[in-house]
Formats: sequence, structure tokens, C-alpha cells
Amino acid sequence: MQASNLIDLYKNEKVAIEAFKEFRLRKGVTCKKCGGTQHYWLSPKQQFQCKQCRFRTTLQSGTVLEGSKLPISYFFIAVYMILKKGNAFTIHEFQVQTGHKYYEPLYDFIRKVKVYLNSNDQNAILIDMVELFGYYSVTHGAPEEASHS
Repeated sequence: MQASNLIDLYKNEKVAIEAFKEFRLRKGVTCKKCGGTQHYWLSPKQQFQCKQCRFRTTLQSGTVLEGSKLPISYFFIAVYMILKKGNAFTIHEFQVQTGHKYYEPLYDFIRKVKVYLNSNDQNAILIDMVELFGYYSVTHGAPEEASHS
């Protein structure tokens, strides 16, 4: 898959939500209330629910995206661009790729993502991303937004 197609795939919010859900499941979801580690996905609520105490956890809770109002797709775009460009990555480029109007929320978001990448194994994250998006495009087909570019 070419880089431009990959960015287009990352921009699809439905794909990003599914991929982030799988990413969370791979890393493990822990209940904040009882500490349980077995959860199931509530599709209508877009949340995990603990099998033990039935406490619900949002998709972003306990992750680098906690508290962010930005689309989940921005996480994958940011990780891809940071890993690809390294220190040459600019927030302006990210703003152009996402089409986001305002600089300030992107600055804070990118800072959080960079801290996350520096504190985790970047190769493992990249492998997870490639596997998640590769799996999605093979099993569910290419999203419409990506196929028309």
C-alpha cells in the first residue's frame, strides 16, 4: 500500500475507530472500578463494558487520547507522520493533512502523541498499525473515502 493510500485510509473515522478498538483490545482494557480485565464491546454506546461489574469505559479512556475532542483518525495520522518524518514533522503539515482549522489543539495533541511514542516501542506501534489497517482493508474492503482519491 502506498503512503498516500495509507494516509487516506487513516483519515476514515470509521476505520480509525475500529482500528483503535482493536488496538485497545491488544493492549488490554482494565476496569477503573473493579480492576477487571475482561470486557465486551457495546456497539450502540461505542464503549467497553466490564464483564464483572458492568462499568463502562470509553474508547479513549486511559489512553493518549483521553480528554481529546479530536477525531480518533488524527491519532493514526499523527503516528504515521511522526514515524515517517521524525524531527522534520511539522504541525502545519499535520494541519494540512487533517484539514483542521485551528493550530492550538493540534499542538497539544501532537505533543501528547510524541510523548506517547517516546515512552513506548515505536516499532511495535508501527507493526500494530500496519496489521490493524491491513486486516481491516482485507476483511472489510477499502473504505469509500480512500478508494476515490
